[in-house]
Amino acid sequence: MKSSLTSITDTPAFKVTGSTVIKGFVHGLRHPSLVVRLTIHVHNCQDWLDRVDQELSAFLEEEHGKEVTLRPMSGDTDPVQAVNSLLSWMWRLQQSAKVSVFEQGKIIGVYPETNSVLIVIPTLSSSHQVTGQFFSWLMHVFNGLYAEREKPRSIGNFAEIVRRFEQMGLKSSNMPHFLSSAFTAGIPFSQVADQVYQFGYGARSRLLDSSFTDQTSQIGTRLARIKTLAAVVLRRAGIPVSDHIMVSDSDGAEKAANDLGFPVVVKPMDLDGGIGVAAGLTTLDEVREAFEGAQKKSRHILVEKHFEGRDYRLTIFQGKLLWAVERLPGGVTGDGRSTVQTLVELLNDDPLRGEGPHVPLKRIVLDDEAQSLLSKAGMGVGSVPGEGKFIRLRRTANVARGGIPVSVFEHVHPDNSLLAVRAAAALRLDLAGVDLLIPDISRSWRESGCVVCEVNAQPGLGLITTSHLYPQILGKLVQGSGRIPVVVIIGAPPEWNVAAAIVNKLGNVGFVTGRGDHEGVSIGTETITAGVADPYTGGQILTGEKSVDAVVLCINDATVLGTGLPFARFDLLVLAGSHFVTPDGQSEEPKAVQLRNLFNAFSPGCDGKVMVVAGSGIDVRAPLLSLQAEFLKEPVPQSSLVDAIVAAMIQADGNHRIGMPPFSTVASDFC
Repeated sequence: MKSSLTSITDTPAFKVTGSTVIKGFVHGLRHPSLVVRLTIHVHNCQDWLDRVDQELSAFLEEEHGKEVTLRPMSGDTDPVQAVNSLLSWMWRLQQSAKVSVFEQGKIIGVYPETNSVLIVIPTLSSSHQVTGQFFSWLMHVFNGLYAEREKPRSIGNFAEIVRRFEQMGLKSSNMPHFLSSAFTAGIPFSQVADQVYQFGYGARSRLLDSSFTDQTSQIGTRLARIKTLAAVVLRRAGIPVSDHIMVSDSDGAEKAANDLGFPVVVKPMDLDGGIGVAAGLTTLDEVREAFEGAQKKSRHILVEKHFEGRDYRLTIFQGKLLWAVERLPGGVTGDGRSTVQTLVELLNDDPLRGEGPHVPLKRIVLDDEAQSLLSKAGMGVGSVPGEGKFIRLRRTANVARGGIPVSVFEHVHPDNSLLAVRAAAALRLDLAGVDLLIPDISRSWRESGCVVCEVNAQPGLGLITTSHLYPQILGKLVQGSGRIPVVVIIGAPPEWNVAAAIVNKLGNVGFVTGRGDHEGVSIGTETITAGVADPYTGGQILTGEKSVDAVVLCINDATVLGTGLPFARFDLLVLAGSHFVTPDGQSEEPKAVQLRNLFNAFSPGCDGKVMVVAGSGIDVRAPLLSLQAEFLKEPVPQSSLVDAIVAAMIQADGNHRIGMPPFSTVASDFC
């Protein structure tokens, strides 16, 4: 599959002459990628690159309030320096656009005779096309500045590119942080479908959709989402909840408020995140206004008895309290000089505040809700609050509505912790956000009273005080490194049946092993697909299968270079020979060239052992010297190959169980 990258100017510094979408993993990257061939026509490029740095740095600082550390000087030759600058800025701009890409692209080939280079650019699985457009935009900026023009007008199109990434990218505020945590911990991840990601391989794999896990109860999710049902379940479990009445019109809302007694809360029955919620209402006019506002969000509205207390979110996972925060409502604190309007503007200048699903804090808008609260306090947007006086501008304290979380984990009374754990358990939720209204979290609810006002089955974990929760939750979900032992065997003749022999030996010691080879894809003794499956498809089947403890993948088809491997890291690379065929049975390139290309593309992903089979005629000594892997000093005889592979896979499995690197990463000389 080809991308739509094109050159921008008639005599550009950079020009794309070819590109390929890689669905899997190549050249040691841990993301899918675009492989791009660039021709380069540059000389004396230092001034040009300095100007690129200045223009793009100024742009990011102006548009996004980001100070950028400029590119350090390097000793590269001009063309290589220019390409590295291009790749560096590509990654910086991806980060600025909050794209969940955690590594920079790199040069994978330099061809002086044609003034060209081959580069690989990491991307998200669903965003190859947008990544290509992003790269074209960046090349346009570089080319325009190289031609000594004024700042290219296209630099202002960055916001449009960001919007495209947001449309194609991650909708959840949680998932970027789970992915970042997995990348840091070395846990593999891949997109399954839409917003669902797999973390780990095979038997150690888990699925996440935001903070839904593959063990989150569907029944519990439904009960939690429909607040009337959640209240029934919680009351049945002896957990305090507020009385409420479901209403269908504003007259019914007013009657319910009178029946319950003021103050009351009006909120949608079936929405989370504080959407449409108005709390602390004390008049019928406020109830009617709140009902009309909530009805714009949902047809199902509740009027609920208000409980006066501070707002806490307790995060529960697998029956334990992970974290607790007090949520302070959105508002401003007076300084005795500034108006409310000015204080809000200053508050919104905080770079942590913004719009969209991935910002830590939300901006506060002086909307009808804020105006109503100001009026109730006898103030307006032009009023000047006294120094230290807090002016509340939101009825609820949700972070999604401009609130601020403050950690109170160390102060939670054991009775309150147990109450939240029981609330999550009553709804059969493995991960939940329990919203508790209570006067003081450090005092038992049995003394002060409280209500559980909501249980969220898919809680937004946030980032201000909770960044540690993402690796903590992943560590509880995924065993060890999340990996299973994987061997890639290149060029073994089919008559060796090496994969079948490995499966049998591993089966004897309790491993269910998946294999993909000339006979198709199988798991243990069961055939999954008959006939040859391409390595990417076959490996993807096996690493996604929960019953698989280990994988053997045989590669005899160089077309895998166009797809990449289905895993970013593997434990064992075996160079067994040069048996390569294309689908029609004819070799497209000399076998030595195919082997070299495969080795160059995939060996950086091997962080374990590299074996060469004796008598294979393979000479890869020079590339082996640069590998970040351990390799055998002597070629392995064919007669002992299976035993050597099985022993290495068992060793790798033990290390993966406890999250260690599979083998020593210190390479020695190849003999």
